[in-house]
Amino acid sequence: MFVVNDLGVNEPFGPMILSAILKQKGHETILGVIQQEDVIQKMSSWKPDMLAYSMMSVDMGDMKKFNDALRQKTNIFTLLGGSHATLERSCINDPGIDAICVGEGDEAIVEVVDHLDKGNGKDIETIPNIMVSEDTPLNLNNFIEDLDTLPFMDRELVYAYPQMARFGIKGVWATRGCVFKCPYCFNNRYNRLYKGKGKIVRRRSVDSMIRETKELVQNYRVEFIRIQDDAFILKVDDWLKEFAERWSSDIGIPFYCLLRPESVTDELAFYLKKAGCFSICMSIEAADDRIRNRMLRRQANKEQLENAFRIFKQHKINVYANTMLALPFTSLDHDIASIDFAIKVKPDMPNFSIFMPYPGTDLGDYCQRVGIYDSKKEDIHFGMRNMSPLTCFTKKEREAQYNICQLAIVAVKLPFLRNLIVNHLLYWRPNKIFFIIHYLFAIRAYGKKIFYFKHTLGEYIDLFIRTIKHYLYDFFRVSEGNKLTQRSKTLNEGYTKQSTRWKIQELEKCLEAMTGSQIATTREVVPIGK
Repeated sequence: MFVVNDLGVNEPFGPMILSAILKQKGHETILGVIQQEDVIQKMSSWKPDMLAYSMMSVDMGDMKKFNDALRQKTNIFTLLGGSHATLERSCINDPGIDAICVGEGDEAIVEVVDHLDKGNGKDIETIPNIMVSEDTPLNLNNFIEDLDTLPFMDRELVYAYPQMARFGIKGVWATRGCVFKCPYCFNNRYNRLYKGKGKIVRRRSVDSMIRETKELVQNYRVEFIRIQDDAFILKVDDWLKEFAERWSSDIGIPFYCLLRPESVTDELAFYLKKAGCFSICMSIEAADDRIRNRMLRRQANKEQLENAFRIFKQHKINVYANTMLALPFTSLDHDIASIDFAIKVKPDMPNFSIFMPYPGTDLGDYCQRVGIYDSKKEDIHFGMRNMSPLTCFTKKEREAQYNICQLAIVAVKLPFLRNLIVNHLLYWRPNKIFFIIHYLFAIRAYGKKIFYFKHTLGEYIDLFIRTIKHYLYDFFRVSEGNKLTQRSKTLNEGYTKQSTRWKIQELEKCLEAMTGSQIATTREVVPIGK
């Protein structure tokens, strides 16, 4: 049984691919969703031999709560996989977790299940990519080079849930891997972990992608496609030209994908539009070139960003653009400059999120090393739409950052309100009115400009319920709300004595650390056993 925390707009591709592989080998699979059903009751009727958790860092709090309750009733074998288990391998110390899967699990999960079937559970630690303790020597399989050898995703695993099957947006994928070194993301260290284990970015053939999408369209409702690659296209090549021809002729369904601004050219946008691209995600991250280029290691400068936005507007491709707030040691002036830059380039869906120091990332570990974040005292399981957990900000700053997160979309869509928001509303206490305003602007931009397709009245109601649940999960959970209050009081102590000059000096050190050849971190990120 695969277990995920929740189901939203994005399908959990990892379990869907692994389920297809297991079924190909003759095994049976089913999905459990912690937030949507009684998984323990489902287990009692289905009687699985193993639970395979697929979790990100933000899911770990909910997963541990569920798993601890589960362990009081059964001693089923538990395997934890995903980016959190790969980079924060100390999670194997949880007595409720029997093993973790580090990196790609396509081959490892089959071996684990086969061992359990044969009663050889004690030998699992010999399987590549599997650890049963921190002392387990880690031997990684090479990257799978030929992605066409993988079976198509097991759609039934997820679409057995009616709300997922009837929803008009479905996901597909073309590539694995990301070559970029963003310090807030796990891919950078993931690539270092796999050094010498094969090519980082691998791509399916156009034919494989088209055949899977055709099968998807034949069996399920599909009004819009989301291509879920980290960076779908990096340059114009024969693959893109073939994709543009075949997608438009064989599929003919509008799609959304993720791109890097430094890769954008007029020719690239032409082929995307020819294929049927309706919208893309292209992040700004920060208006300040030094912060974007040095701290965040993003390669595009302002001129390249402006040019990329201009190109997509000329080709009538809508843009979702994310901007990060509350980056370590930055000021509100930096965040307000990011609002102004977004106003200038006019993304169709401007999104603003709070930086979170995820464990196992370069910037997250730097925050722990310099003492502005303590993972033992402040968890980050509440996500990127809540207040910053960093102690380099005062309570007033954190509240203003949170208000930017809610109101910046209004300033971008209605620039005449910019001064009112920046000079006044940002400094109000966070409140549910700002949350509701953000929600109304965001759902309209998403529905009209990013994931557009015609809905029935029932679908509008369903989408409203699903979207509001997503926002409520971030904002209205009582326990997390209490954490916000406690966090504001606790973090405000200690920083009020620090000077602006100190903060500027620490920002320079952070910029230097993120651009230096030796990144200072709280752990050595090399394959265990070497």
